[in-house]
Amino acid sequence: MINCCHLALVLAGANIITLAIFAEYTIKIRKAQIKLEKKNGAEQKQLDQLKKRLAELEKGGKHD
Repeated sequence: MINCCHLALVLAGANIITLAIFAEYTIKIRKAQIKLEKKNGAEQKQLDQLKKRLAELEKGGKHD
């Protein structure tokens, strides 16, 4: 016969499995986020360099 202790153990096991699934999903999302942040940082550096170069050219800097 099933009593409340058995039910609690089953639900606790299900809860642990669910938490493990969500933890794995969170790790995957975080890895993707880090990858995008690195890519964005490199692109931002290029934009900053281009803005600096444009400002130099607008001031009459030397031409390539």
